[in-house]
Amino acid sequence: MIDEHEWRSVLQVAEDGTFSAAAKHLYVSQPSLSQCIKKIETELGEHLFDRSQTPLQLTPAGEVYVDKARRIQRLKQEIIKETADLSELRTGHLCIGSSRTRSSCYLTQPIIDFHRSYPGIHLQVCEHSLQELKEDVLAGNVDFALLYEPLPDASFAAIPLLKERTLLAVPMDHPLAKKYGSKQVLPYPTLSFARLHKEPFIRLQSTRRMSRIFSELCQQTQCEPDVVFEANSIIDAAELCTAGLGITLVTDMLVRGWHWRKAPFFFELEEQVPERQLVAAYGRNQHLSHAARSFIALLKR
Repeated sequence: MIDEHEWRSVLQVAEDGTFSAAAKHLYVSQPSLSQCIKKIETELGEHLFDRSQTPLQLTPAGEVYVDKARRIQRLKQEIIKETADLSELRTGHLCIGSSRTRSSCYLTQPIIDFHRSYPGIHLQVCEHSLQELKEDVLAGNVDFALLYEPLPDASFAAIPLLKERTLLAVPMDHPLAKKYGSKQVLPYPTLSFARLHKEPFIRLQSTRRMSRIFSELCQQTQCEPDVVFEANSIIDAAELCTAGLGITLVTDMLVRGWHWRKAPFFFELEEQVPERQLVAAYGRNQHLSHAARSFIALLKR
């Protein structure tokens, strides 16, 4: 019942909620998975899952098993990380949690540099939402994740990386950009958000932090842009802005790091928008490997 194959099977069923979905993720047949779970239940003398509910629910015995199995999983990950340090970065594995935007605009060159320096380290980037990344950190699924302060609680530790500023992106054929000859001016000229009343605007979906910044700016300036589209990511919003759909909010990380086919025109906001502190977050009680620290050092250069 403590065989790795067995506890991984239980964890997968608990995560997916059905035997069929878990079997696909484990690359086994459903009957084989069902037999595995039944064997564990027989040894324990208790059911792990309430099969009368869909999705499957853990029984009290199942909750105990899953809690202990996750502890075993974390211990195994710690053993791998700490023994990998003994190899002096000749071999090992490094998993970084990130969003799509930060993967594209911030991680590309460090990944290349890290691989050139440590070709024996298997490097993986897991792209999830910010909430999922926080869960990944606590579960030990990633060595560290790129998150913003403030972090949820004291179970997280963090290494500061950089501060992000919020900018306005305007299509190059918009009158606000034509005022400067539709050619970017440096330093970025300033523009009040209040000037965007009734202007076509691309906001981010409500679950995104940039959407909250948009709402705060609207309230602060009593301005109501005409929202023509709600994008899922800053990259999507910026590309639609470039195509002329509307104005949007972006970060200076995106401005510097994205491979623009044709960049929009960028403005600094006259309004005060707090900078966001980006950090490398990891579990306070988890070992931060030598490989992870070396990669973070590249990010801080």
